[in-house]
Amino acid sequence: MNKILIVDDIREYVDSLKNVLKSEYEIVVAYSLKEAKEKANETFSLFLVDIRLDESEPTNIDGIVFLEWAKKNFPKIPVVMMSAYKEFEEKKEEIIAKGSETFLRKPIDIRNLKETIRKLIV
Repeated sequence: MNKILIVDDIREYVDSLKNVLKSEYEIVVAYSLKEAKEKANETFSLFLVDIRLDESEPTNIDGIVFLEWAKKNFPKIPVVMMSAYKEFEEKKEEIIAKGSETFLRKPIDIRNLKETIRKLIV
């Protein structure tokens, strides 16, 4: 079974994504940049990462920091970035240039998410 690391600081959101995906994938979760780096390894098929991993800090972009780190350390693992903040949707091209396979706007359309994952996990 393919394994996905979901990185997001909002536990309720992580739980909902996990519930939707757990029948098709093994799901591992991380709630911070530090935890994501500790859990990430080459056994994952995909990283699904929120851009802002600390909602209390408006300048937080730890998800992008993780993206850059993951592409350096695990270049073959696809990374899908997500965010509810419009400011990041406007930077979509920049995020993709940093290595993200795509960018999903929250709330995520589940059918689109599943289709995206299927296309990226070969």
